[in-house]
Amino acid sequence: MQSNDLFLLLALAVLVFMMFWNSRKRKKQAAELQASIKKGAAIVLHSGIYGTIVSVDEDRYVIDSAGSKFEVAKGAVRGLDLNAKKPAAAKPAAKPAAKPAAKPVAKTVAATAAKPVAKKPAAKPAAK
Repeated sequence: MQSNDLFLLLALAVLVFMMFWNSRKRKKQAAELQASIKKGAAIVLHSGIYGTIVSVDEDRYVIDSAGSKFEVAKGAVRGLDLNAKKPAAAKPAAKPAAKPAAKPVAKTVAATAAKPVAKKPAAKPAAK
């Protein structure tokens, strides 16, 4: 065999390996997504519809989207909607931040007086 033929066979072998590797990775990601989807999850369908899972059946989901409920196949789910609004009750109450110490008035007045004031550019004369 010539070196060109060997190179082509090697390149073909790498290409076939990458195809199988990507296919396995994609199937694994799809299985993880299906396992992570539960009732109440916000999802996005391949068609671009956003909704919330109302119930899970064997091979389909019941989705609530804009007040309408409909069934979709499990394979129609593109992914979880990470930008979905969470209910306000789910957020923990934040403690009020400590107030910073008050600045001395003399320094504040002196600092503002020392700053130069930006001047407005002169108006251009009207062209005749």
